[in-house]
Amino acid sequence: MSLWYFLIDWFAGVPTFGVLFKRFMINFAWVCIALFVMLVFQLPAEYAAIVYFGFIVVNGVMGFVFLRQRMQMRD
Repeated sequence: MSLWYFLIDWFAGVPTFGVLFKRFMINFAWVCIALFVMLVFQLPAEYAAIVYFGFIVVNGVMGFVFLRQRMQMRD
């Protein structure tokens, strides 16, 4: 299975707000784990900032795609 197929499946086809929330929380859990590992290895704060803002961007894209799909389903 290719990475592109995984990303298409992850960002698209979210049927309900509950599934979207679950995906947000899964992303949040991964970010918490990544930040903890970065803390243990004492990596620079710039890397943590990149991970944190990447999390915000990914969840923003998922939310935007979800809202566009909901609008298209109403038409």
